[in-house]
Amino acid sequence: MDALQQIIQSLNKEEVRYFKIYLSRISVKGERKDAQLFDLIRSDEKSFSNDKAAAKLHYAEMNAFYRLKNRLQEDICDAIALLHSSKVEANSLFREMMLFETFQAKGNLQLSVYFLKRAEKLATITENLEVLDWIYSNYIKLSSDYPEIKPEIYIEKQKENALHLNRLRTIDQALATVIYRLKTAQTFGQKPTALLQMLNKSVKEFSRDNFLDSSKIFQTRLYRAVSQQLLQTHNYFQLEKYMLNTISVFETKQWFDKNNHDVKLQMRVYLTNVLFRNEKYEESLAEADKLGREILEYGKTNYSKYVFYYYNALYINYAKTDLNKAIKALDELDKVMKGMKNSYYEQFILLNKSTLFFELKKYNDAIRQLVRLYINDSYKNASPIFKLKISVAELIMQYESADLKAFKNRLEQVRKDFDLVLRKREGVRDKDFLKILELLSEDNLLVNKYYNRFIKKYKNSNEGNELLNYEKWLYLKFEDK
Repeated sequence: MDALQQIIQSLNKEEVRYFKIYLSRISVKGERKDAQLFDLIRSDEKSFSNDKAAAKLHYAEMNAFYRLKNRLQEDICDAIALLHSSKVEANSLFREMMLFETFQAKGNLQLSVYFLKRAEKLATITENLEVLDWIYSNYIKLSSDYPEIKPEIYIEKQKENALHLNRLRTIDQALATVIYRLKTAQTFGQKPTALLQMLNKSVKEFSRDNFLDSSKIFQTRLYRAVSQQLLQTHNYFQLEKYMLNTISVFETKQWFDKNNHDVKLQMRVYLTNVLFRNEKYEESLAEADKLGREILEYGKTNYSKYVFYYYNALYINYAKTDLNKAIKALDELDKVMKGMKNSYYEQFILLNKSTLFFELKKYNDAIRQLVRLYINDSYKNASPIFKLKISVAELIMQYESADLKAFKNRLEQVRKDFDLVLRKREGVRDKDFLKILELLSEDNLLVNKYYNRFIKKYKNSNEGNELLNYEKWLYLKFEDK
């Protein structure tokens, strides 16, 4: 796929509509070949052929066809640039710079200075230091021809800007080096200090005056980059050590305030979750308690964004240590989220409460949560395979409740409702499991044969999207036999 095809396929509806309007600025007799080619490429993404398109547009010479393609590409680029010229601050800035260059080339100093001032204003607002350096250089050059410009003012501005720019470049260079070393190093292992030692060494290489150590901006950007990389590589051991150290540094230097309270809460969520991941449940709950207090600060500015994370932290930890407290956490979350009218949260609560009740052997309570789930908007819009797995979980609960009549009626209904899914490859595992469930309910002697076949068939399947894991449940059933 060449550049023109990629550009056309990337256009959204607004951009396509704007380009068509842009083409119509010049009237021509008959159909426009550039518009025809545009439609051909857009409607035939996978099998578009230059030869076929040239023949369809009646081009005998391929060179002429390629000239059409080049002209079309330039027209699209001009139209898209024009459409987005004021939508993004950076684009607006480059527009002012372009107008400055245009009027300077025309010899109109007054207008060129006018647009240079507009560019300076935008560059200052967006903190685009590289462009500001270019702007100050042009002021200094123009001062010899435009007496109203005092070069001393812009020389000082350029010097001050250069200091900030060099520091930002130092930050970018240090970050790039840190992330590269983080991605390529193979020696962190389980040594607690390995990551922090590498970070400190890298930072010192770029900052002899300890500027980076004392820069809140750099340390915040470093935190975001390092935490994301550690998450992506599932290095939870080092992430825990890093988050503990980072929060401690920010607190010691009193860097947390109203302006970066969102960053503080995000750090707390990361630490809470990674402690849970490392099976340090009491420590994770202690961090969750801090999170619960911190989301109330500054007039609850970030409360709605982080309250879910707080209750989720309580739920996941108590689900490992105290099932009744886990249910209580979900009940409290339910009350908080009712005002937010978000069906996803309701689905989350109902699904997890059903599994908790199941673990407590309160099967009827577990089933009631799923019955409530079936009228939830998020569930209604879910994929058929997801709905099937929820229904299979309900069947397990029905079986455990010893209400065989209700179980058999529900089994028949599930097979009917999900007939198409059960025939597909993605539903084979569920279909096999339903067969074992049916044989178990009938005390059929063939059940052992089907069980052994199931375990062998799905030994390495690593299914992680089942509400109740089939193998684990079957293992417990057959262990008792």
